[in-house]
Amino acid sequence: MDALQFEEMPTMRHPYLLLTYEGWSNAAGVATATGQFLIEHFQAKRFASIDPEEFYSFAEQRPQARYNDAGEREIIWPENDFYFCAQPQLDHDIIIATGVEPHLKWRTFTNTMIDFIKKCEIHQTVTLGALWADVLYSAPVPFSGSSTDPELAERLGLSGGSRYEGPTGMVGVLHDMLRRHNLTSASIWANMPYYVSVTPNPKGILALSRRGMEIVGLPPDFPDLEEEAGDFDARVAEAIAKDPKVQAHVKDLERRAAREQQRSRPSLAQEAPASGDDLAAEFERFLREQRENPEEN
Repeated sequence: MDALQFEEMPTMRHPYLLLTYEGWSNAAGVATATGQFLIEHFQAKRFASIDPEEFYSFAEQRPQARYNDAGEREIIWPENDFYFCAQPQLDHDIIIATGVEPHLKWRTFTNTMIDFIKKCEIHQTVTLGALWADVLYSAPVPFSGSSTDPELAERLGLSGGSRYEGPTGMVGVLHDMLRRHNLTSASIWANMPYYVSVTPNPKGILALSRRGMEIVGLPPDFPDLEEEAGDFDARVAEAIAKDPKVQAHVKDLERRAAREQQRSRPSLAQEAPASGDDLAAEFERFLREQRENPEEN
């Protein structure tokens, strides 16, 4: 059986694909929550999926049992689903995809994605992700990213291509394959403060949803989410004010941001993604310096 399964094939006009993955590119749960939010916002309809059988270790990521609205018990498997939303006011339609980074057969999975993109004649593919970064929680969410298409990179304010070297996830593998097939794509990353561990992060969801709307050419009108993000910011500020260690680290970030702005150098958020271990080590370094040089605070 073909892993790529179509429930129907809607009539589509130069569709844009917005793609999110659970896993490596989902810091603070922002990417998958954004995908689900946009599906509900557009009232998009599922029309295709990838069968999970050959791509997941179910001992590692077990299927979930739950009761549906009819009171029947059902099993929920790891899902990679594609949702369509016609946009007659634009010259293109929209596909939103939510997926789970696979455990097995990454090259086969990526080829399945390429097959989907070609069958649907996708005009451009944009992955929406989130990474942990040493950024100010109170500032607007910074973005990083890249595109191999110069025109798209300029329109989205991205670098021409990623300079990151090191371990990568499905997003990196997919974009490499898209490049090899001469298919237009871009990778967008919301930079989330690693010292704010609330999941999902409403401020990040709002910022990434707005970025998605900008990409497809629609106004980002999300009043309820804006209110939720504002309340979240207030709660985070209150929590940080009660934690002297985190509060001191935030003040250090503010000083560093001011110095970077004066030097007109790229911000931390524009550099290659750091791992959680790297960020934890940086935080430990800062706390150690605080203990050794208290007079500087």
